[in-house]
Amino acid sequence: MSSPQLDMSKLTIRNLRRVDLEAVVRIDSLATGYPRNRYFDRKFSRIFGEDAQLLISLAAEFEDRVIGYIMGEANTGEYGIPDPVASIDTIGIDPEYQRLGIGRILLDDYCALAAKAGIELMTTLVSRDDPELIEFFRSQDFKPAGMVALDRRLQTKGDIGG
Repeated sequence: MSSPQLDMSKLTIRNLRRVDLEAVVRIDSLATGYPRNRYFDRKFSRIFGEDAQLLISLAAEFEDRVIGYIMGEANTGEYGIPDPVASIDTIGIDPEYQRLGIGRILLDDYCALAAKAGIELMTTLVSRDDPELIEFFRSQDFKPAGMVALDRRLQTKGDIGG
């Protein structure tokens, strides 16, 4: 599938809206192969609920259609980090519109908003099994962090017993 030409003057970067949930789930399911409705229901509740915790969430819109998004949080003091830090935990671009610079535009706007809020460091986690996403973030001046992510696989209720 070839990417369409995109008249960038028709691209709008705006705050994500509650009504964008369906579009976000659609774009994410194209990338993951399955819909993550529960994840995004919780995420949208955090964005739009009374106790909104996210720094900012943005949507890329083209011809009245959401074609990309970026979401993350601002943290202060977590993990012993004394300075305010923002993270990107969810980013997606409709496959039809990938490789046109939309991810870069979303990331630049997200970082600019974080900087205005006094954030000096932006972080993200990327699976080692996702070289394209790693390369995207590297091309946007992200470097390996000074921390080590550690995992421990837990036994779930379904795994216990005999």
